[in-house]
Amino acid sequence: MQNPYAKEGGQSNYYPPPPQPGYPTPPAYSNANYATPPPPNPDSYQQPPYHGEQSEKAIRPASGWRDVWALILWLLNLGAFIGVSVLALRTYRSNQSTFGSVPSQTQYSGAVFGTGAFQIFGLSAVVGFGLSFLYFLLANAFPRFMIIATFIGSIIVYFGVTIYYFTQHYWSAAIVFLIFSCLYLAAFWWWRSRIPFATVMLETICSITRKHPSSIVAGLVSLIIQTAFSIWFSLVVVGAYQTWFSTTSNNARLNLAMVFLVFSYYWTSQVISYVTHVTLAGLYATVYYLNDTVRHPILGSLRRALTTSFGSICFGSLLIAIVNMVRYFLQILQNNTDNPILSFLVCIVQCIVGCFQGIFEWFTYYAFSGVAIFGEAFIPSARRTWNLMKDRGIDAMINDSLIGNVLFMGGLLVGVLSSLLGFIYLQAAQPTFNQNGGMTPVVVMVCFLIGSSMFSSIATVISSGVATTFVCLAEDPDALRRTKPALFEKIRETYPRVVQGV
Repeated sequence: MQNPYAKEGGQSNYYPPPPQPGYPTPPAYSNANYATPPPPNPDSYQQPPYHGEQSEKAIRPASGWRDVWALILWLLNLGAFIGVSVLALRTYRSNQSTFGSVPSQTQYSGAVFGTGAFQIFGLSAVVGFGLSFLYFLLANAFPRFMIIATFIGSIIVYFGVTIYYFTQHYWSAAIVFLIFSCLYLAAFWWWRSRIPFATVMLETICSITRKHPSSIVAGLVSLIIQTAFSIWFSLVVVGAYQTWFSTTSNNARLNLAMVFLVFSYYWTSQVISYVTHVTLAGLYATVYYLNDTVRHPILGSLRRALTTSFGSICFGSLLIAIVNMVRYFLQILQNNTDNPILSFLVCIVQCIVGCFQGIFEWFTYYAFSGVAIFGEAFIPSARRTWNLMKDRGIDAMINDSLIGNVLFMGGLLVGVLSSLLGFIYLQAAQPTFNQNGGMTPVVVMVCFLIGSSMFSSIATVISSGVATTFVCLAEDPDALRRTKPALFEKIRETYPRVVQGV
C-alpha cells in the first residue's frame, strides 16, 4: 500500500526497503548503491528531501477546508452560548453572595444556587485538574502496571458497586452491574494474552511524549482551556438558575436553557479534546513516517487542526455530544424516579446506550486519526476507518480497549471523586437551596461532568498516540521497519498480524 506521506521527488531514497530484499542477487547493482549506504541511507533521507518545511509539505492535507457547514453551526452554537451567558451572568453579578442561596429573578419565589454552589463547582474543576495530571504522570512512569492494576481495579469497582446496590435493595441496578461484573472478569481472562502488545504500544507512546515534550504541553494547554471553559459553564449554570428558576411554575425556560447549556458544553468540550487529538495525531504520524527529522512537528499539525480540519472536528464532536446528551438525560431520569420497573428499564437502556457510546467514540477516534494523517473530511475518514477495522478484525478493538481501560478508569475515578466532593459539600454545608435535597442530583452530576471532562483532555495525549500508531501500522507497517526496526521486531513478535500489509 502506498505511503500517504510520500509525495515529494525524494521517494526513491525514502521508500527503498520493500524492494531491497530482491536486489542482493545482482551484485553489481547492490554493491554500487546499497552495500555501504544502509547507515548513510537515513542520512540522505534526513537531510534534503524530508527536513523542515518539505517534511511538512509531505503531510499537508489537500487544499480547501473540510466540513465547513459543521464549523458554521458550531460558531452559531458558541454565539448562542455567549448570549445565554450574558443574560445569566448579569443576574449572577447583581446577586453575588458569600454563601447560601439567592432568590430567583422571576415573579415567583424560590431559592436557587448562590456563590457557595459556584465555589464547589470551581473546586471540582481544580481537583479534576490535579487528579488528571497525576494520573497522566503515573501512566507515563508505570505503563504495564497501570494496565494490569486498572483492569483489576475495574473488576473490584464493578463488584463493589454491585454489593452496594444489593445492600440498598436497589435490585434492578444490582442485577445489571452483577452481569457486567462477570462479563468484565471473563474479558480479563480472555484478553490477558493481549496485555504484552498493549504494554508495548503504551510504552512506545510514553517514550514519544518524553522525546517530544510539546505533546505534554499540548495536553496541559488543552486541560487549562477545558478547566477555564468548565468554570465559565459553572458560572452560567448558577446564573441560569438565579434568572429562571421558580418553585411555582413549570420552569420551562429554565429547562430549555439547561438543555441547551449542557448540550453546548458537551459539544465545545469535545471540540477542545478533538483539536488536541488531531494535533497530537499529526505529531505521532510524523514521528512514525519520518522518525525525528522534523524539529517541531506539532506546529504544522496544530495549524492544520485549527484551519482545514476544524470543520471535520466540529462534525465528529457534534455526533459525540448528541450521544452524551442522551446518556445525561437517562441518568437524570434514573436519579429522579421512584418506580422500580421504570428504574430497571432506564438502567437497561442506559447500559445499551453506554455500550453504543463506547463503540462510537472508539470508531470516531480512529476516524480523526485519519483526518490528521490523510487530510480527509470526516465521513471519508470514517469510511476508511471502517474498512481498516474489518481488515484488522476485533483484535484491534481489544488492544485499544486494554489501554482505553486505563484511561476509562482514570476518567471514572476523577469524575467520581469530583462528584463525591460535591456531595460532601452538600451534606456538610446544608445550603438553603438544597434543604429538601432536590438540588443534590444537579450538583453531583455537574461535578461529575466537570471532573470527567478535565480528565478527557489530558488522556488525549495517550489515546491519540495509540489510535494514530495503529492506523499507521495498518496502512504501512514497512515505515516502522525503516524508522524504528527494534520496535518493529518487538511488535511483530507480540502481535504479528499488525505488521502484515492491509
